[in-house]
Amino acid sequence: MSSMQNAMNFLKRRFSDTNFNSNLPNGYLESDDDVSVTSSVSRGTPQKQQIAQPGINQQNKTNVNPQSGQVSSSTGGFFASLASGNPLAVLKVDGNEQIKTVLVVDEQHTDWSKYLKGRKIHNDYTVRVEQAEFSELSLSSHSVNGVTVDINCYRNGNKVVRSFKPDFLLVRQTPRSMAQGEDFRNLVIGLKYGGIPSVNSLHSQFNFMDKPWTFSQLIRIQKRLGPEKFPLVEQTYYPSHKQMLTSSHFPVVLKIGHAHRGMAKFKVENHYEFQDVVSVAALTNAYVVSETFIDSAYDIRVQKIGGNYKSYIRTSISKNWKANTGSAMLEETPVTERHKLWVDACSEMFGGLDIVAVKAVHGKDGRDYIIEVVDCSMPLIGERQEEDRRMISDLVMQRMTACTRPRPDHTPSTAASVYGRNYSSQNTSREMTPQRNVQVPQNRPNHAIPSCPPSAPLSSHSSEPPSPTATRRSNSVSEPSSPGGDRERIRSTTVSEDEESKAEKIRSLRQSFANLF
Repeated sequence: MSSMQNAMNFLKRRFSDTNFNSNLPNGYLESDDDVSVTSSVSRGTPQKQQIAQPGINQQNKTNVNPQSGQVSSSTGGFFASLASGNPLAVLKVDGNEQIKTVLVVDEQHTDWSKYLKGRKIHNDYTVRVEQAEFSELSLSSHSVNGVTVDINCYRNGNKVVRSFKPDFLLVRQTPRSMAQGEDFRNLVIGLKYGGIPSVNSLHSQFNFMDKPWTFSQLIRIQKRLGPEKFPLVEQTYYPSHKQMLTSSHFPVVLKIGHAHRGMAKFKVENHYEFQDVVSVAALTNAYVVSETFIDSAYDIRVQKIGGNYKSYIRTSISKNWKANTGSAMLEETPVTERHKLWVDACSEMFGGLDIVAVKAVHGKDGRDYIIEVVDCSMPLIGERQEEDRRMISDLVMQRMTACTRPRPDHTPSTAASVYGRNYSSQNTSREMTPQRNVQVPQNRPNHAIPSCPPSAPLSSHSSEPPSPTATRRSNSVSEPSSPGGDRERIRSTTVSEDEESKAEKIRSLRQSFANLF
C-alpha cells in the first residue's frame, strides 16, 4: 500500500512539472474520442502566469461534468487526471451510460441544446449536443473509422477547442454562398464520406448548393403536374457572362451565382442596364440566371417540417420590389390544397426532404408564380418559431431512433435467440448421445438410417407440436415406446453387436445430424 502511494506521489510530481508538459508534442495530452477537451486559454494571457497559480487559475483544473462526461482542462486527457490527484476523472461517472452526439450547424442565436440535450433514444442512449457554425468546424474522415470533428471557436472571450465523433447531424446553415470564404462544400463532402446521417440528408444538401440545379428539378415537377397545378416562373440560364448579349423582354431580374436573401439580385429595365450587370458578372466568374419580373402584390411561403404545414404571406410596406428588403408585414394563412400540393411535390426531391419550404409570388394579375425552393437551411419566421424548433428537434429524435439499434439485453428477448441457443445446445447433445433420440432397427443397414425432417421438433424445449408427416415417418421407422423400453432396446442392440458395428453406427448418426443442422 505504501509503494502504491509513493508511486502516485511520484506521478503527481512528474506530470505537474511544467518542463515535462511543455516538451511534449502538440496534441499528445489530448483526450480520446469519447472525451471532449475544452481548452479555455484566454487570449493575451502569458502562459507563465497560468502555471504560477495552479490553485487559483481554472486552466489547470480538471472538472468533470457528471451529465455529459466531458472534461475541461488546460491539458486534458489521462495525464491531467493524474496531476489533479484523481486518476478516474476522465472516466464516465455512470459506466452504463451511452451517449449519442448530435452536431448542430447553426448560428449561436438559437441554443439547440435546450431542445435536444438529455433526451433518450430507446431509453438506452443519452443525447449530447455540439453546436457550431461551418466556419468553426474542421474534420477528418476515414472510410472505416468514420468522422472526427474539431470545433475551434470563442465563447465569452475564451477559446474553446473540442474534438468528438458525431452520430447525427442537423444543418440549419447554408453551406455555400457568394460571400468570400463562405464555401463549405468540402465539409459537407467529408461528412458524407463518413456516412453521418443527417436532417436533411447530406445528398440533398449537396444538390441544393446551386440554385439552377435545384430549379431544374422544379422544371421536371412542372412537366409532370402541369403549369396550372405547379406554376413556375420563366427563367433563362447563362453559364457565364459571355453568353449574355441581351434579353428578349424587359423588365427582368438578374441573379448572379448562388446568392441568398436578396443578395446579387438586380432589376433591369432596359438593354443598357442589362449590359451594366453583365460587366459585374464578368468579375465574379459565376453563372447568371434571368427571370421575368413579376409585379407582386405579396410573397407566399409554404413550409413543411415533418408532417406539419404552415403558410405565410408577406406584404412589403416600404414599396421595395424585394419583399424581404425593408419593412414588410407577415401574416400566417391557412394552408390550401394547392399550396400543400406544391410543398409535397418538392419534398420528394433528391430522395426526400424532411424540412422544405416553397417560395412564390402572387402577382397583381392574380396569378401565382413559384420562384424558389429552400431546404433545411430555411430561416424560421412568424410568431410560432418556438413551435417550429420543437418540431425540428422531434424530427431529429425520430430519425436518430430509426437509425440507432437498441442495446442488446443480456437475457434472450426474442424467440429467434432462444431457438438458436436450443439448436446449438441440442446439436452437441445429440452428437454425444445419438441413441437416445433416434431408434435404429437391428435388421436395417446403417446407410438407411432416416434423418429428421425440418418440421419435426428438435427438442423437448420446443413448444411447436410435430407435424403429421413427421409423425407418420417416425411411426414407419419404429413404433412409439416409453423411455424405459427405448433404453432396453438400445441396450440389447449394443450387446448383440460388436464394437466395430457400434462405432460405425455412431459415425453414421453423427453424419446425419451434421447434414441436418
